[in-house]
Amino acid sequence: MAKKLLSILALTIVVAVASVGCGGGGGSPCPSTLTILSITEGDVFVMKAGTNTWVEAEVEMRLKVGDALKTGDDSGAEITFFDGSTMELEAGTQIEILSLNVVCETGVTTITLLQTLGTTISRVTKLLDPASSYKVETPSGAAAVRGSVMVVTVAQDGTTWITNLEGEIWAIAQGVELPVPQGQQCIITPGQPPKLIMMVEAGDFHTVGLKSDGTVVAVGMNDDGQCNVDDWMDIKHVAAGYSHTVGAKSDGTVVAVGWNGYGQCDVSDWTGIIQVAASYYHTVGLESDGTVIAVGFNYWWQCNVTDWTNITQVAAGYHHTVSLKADGTVVAMGDNFYGQCDVSDWTGIIQVAAGNYHTVGVKSDGTVVAVGLNESGQCNVNDWTDIIQVAAGYYHTVGVKSDGSVVAVGANTLGQCDVGDWTGIIQVATGEAHTVGLKADGTAVAVGDNAYEQCDVGGWDLN
Repeated sequence: MAKKLLSILALTIVVAVASVGCGGGGGSPCPSTLTILSITEGDVFVMKAGTNTWVEAEVEMRLKVGDALKTGDDSGAEITFFDGSTMELEAGTQIEILSLNVVCETGVTTITLLQTLGTTISRVTKLLDPASSYKVETPSGAAAVRGSVMVVTVAQDGTTWITNLEGEIWAIAQGVELPVPQGQQCIITPGQPPKLIMMVEAGDFHTVGLKSDGTVVAVGMNDDGQCNVDDWMDIKHVAAGYSHTVGAKSDGTVVAVGWNGYGQCDVSDWTGIIQVAASYYHTVGLESDGTVIAVGFNYWWQCNVTDWTNITQVAAGYHHTVSLKADGTVVAMGDNFYGQCDVSDWTGIIQVAAGNYHTVGVKSDGTVVAVGLNESGQCNVNDWTDIIQVAAGYYHTVGVKSDGSVVAVGANTLGQCDVGDWTGIIQVATGEAHTVGLKADGTAVAVGDNAYEQCDVGGWDLN
């Protein structure tokens, strides 16, 4: 932990805006800064200020400045701060309390925490005084956010993802302050300014790019109009299926183009959507309250997801649907012939991907797990380390490492795994037999099947 502290550049998660004060007139006493551990589940440990020993934490334990808290696998905790704000710690998370303060004369409150690993969800009471702040710092290269409900995930290398679920949030790093619209996500890589998530997505035979200004580009097969996205605006997330493309807008509505034979494009009445996923013949949407909706082909019950809750990410395979929960566990529904839905024992996951008949998950420590069909070696990821994101194609799996390099396993019949010389990559996507990589500068690279020009992304600039 000491080494982590040496590399801190301040990420500050500042959530502005409830009612904290010193009471009315008549000399009311200054409010207490009493902060307690209100919930513990499983293995939760605390290191009290001035000590170097982790001890078992207890519910209602008082927490003070300098105290550190960590959760184990299949574990979680909640801190309740003196102003009523709360922070949930999901499995595999570590934080330290840096400041708890209230100025009696003005009612200005300051809460500052250091998050070095894992995922937290902060729900912050409105702050009456604009000088008040709720801050979360992350390791070197992280950013600062202001808002009311947000999810922060920190990888071992300090890469930070910030999702705005509700309120006004800004990400600040390297002297750049970036507003993060509600429902959108920001990434901060060590030593870099924050960026709204540009992204690439790959359908079976087409490739889609989301630009930082909310417009979309596409290349490849367009027999069913799946690339007709030139007029899309205000898009915050995209997904590509076999012959359809889906986009979630900043206002929570969804648009779709392409083949609609099974109703996979019937998303015009969706609202409150912050993320979408698409596969062969079905489409999945993540709602801002953590629930999930799906339309399209449902023979394998891959669309039976309406009872899922506390979801933070969705992925769609050929005939199965996978979702990541806020506590780092994973749920799956649909075709399980090859065991691609056998994810109930996964913990500490920060991202999931679904291929044709396999499912892949990235753990908070940068290792990777996979289940399902492995006839081409697409699940041989047990020795991968320092991974920050994965994508799963028909029969291949690709991973982005924290240093921007890329690894791949599985079928390579058309060169879709020839990514060993890629550098500066922040995200990858996979189609049936092609792989696309997004670079930090907004350009893209691609390898593999190019029969429909789905790899012709060399001229893209998504910044």
